[in-house]
Amino acid sequence: MTKGNSCDGMRTLREWLEADLLGDIQKVYCWTNRPVWPQGIPWSNQKLPVPKGLNWDLWLGTAEYVDYVDNLVPFNWRGWWRFGTGALGDMGCHIIGPPFKLLQLGYPTEVSCSTTNVYSGIFEEAYYPESCPVASSIRYKFKKKDGSDLSLYWMDGGIMPERFEEIDPDADMTCTMGDLDMMDVEGATVFVGTKGMASCGWGGSDPRFWPKGVKANKKPLFDKDVNIPHKYKRIEGGTNGHYWAWIDSCIAGYDKADVESPFEGYAGPLTETVLMGNLILRSHNIREQVKHNDSIYGEREGFIYPGRNKTFLWDGANMRITNFEQANQFIKRKYRDGWEDLKL
Repeated sequence: MTKGNSCDGMRTLREWLEADLLGDIQKVYCWTNRPVWPQGIPWSNQKLPVPKGLNWDLWLGTAEYVDYVDNLVPFNWRGWWRFGTGALGDMGCHIIGPPFKLLQLGYPTEVSCSTTNVYSGIFEEAYYPESCPVASSIRYKFKKKDGSDLSLYWMDGGIMPERFEEIDPDADMTCTMGDLDMMDVEGATVFVGTKGMASCGWGGSDPRFWPKGVKANKKPLFDKDVNIPHKYKRIEGGTNGHYWAWIDSCIAGYDKADVESPFEGYAGPLTETVLMGNLILRSHNIREQVKHNDSIYGEREGFIYPGRNKTFLWDGANMRITNFEQANQFIKRKYRDGWEDLKL
């Protein structure tokens, strides 16, 4: 599901949580620098020839047929709902994955969001429903194992949480709390507990502990500085060891080896949770044309957006939004003729 699950960092975070180093986890923040491809733009109307060597019909696969457009293959398809799942779908499994697994979150109960609106004129909102948003902020609400609520906040497109007081004013917050490499900053995850915070890069990499109330040096403690015994065996060989563990599991066969991202209980529900966030983002562009009488301008025509500024209630077991039926149209898609019955 996500290769970060077999990294040492996930084992370290699990040991910290089980040792109650952080106390009760109250909130989780997840953010990414994605999208690093165009989003919030109109679909191209250019008619261009298919490049030699590209089987356009095969590349489209199950998706609705559209004429070839430039600057889509091989990377920018991520920004179009027809083919991709935006910033959330691209990085959510890597960055939301650690808290989802380590806190055993299960399905969210509700979700709300805010997202960017693009304007094409004065008081004229552009309408690009085919494209994922430029940036978004999403709040998931989960029930923890003890019955209490936990809020998980997702942010992308340059949106970040309010700066944590534990961070040095001159420090780059993402590099300090998440990915250490300034040339490859993809995001961060922060667990906020009653005794302190833990942060990590995508996939649980390079976990750091931030003791509560310690602001003098504003520097985190890494695993070597935290006196928590290693309970869980690390994969030998680092990255190469991770690849070998994957190959060994494939050779053993389904359900015959211990894996860190099993389909049942983790990878499947995590994927559904991430994509459920996209239901509310897509619903942001559902619009209805209406007429109304303005006290100054008289009769006017315009649009209302019934999917905005709501909290969506989620029935995870049945994969349905229960309080806004129009959102459920995005849960499944109709496969293109000739691609309905795919078998391996």
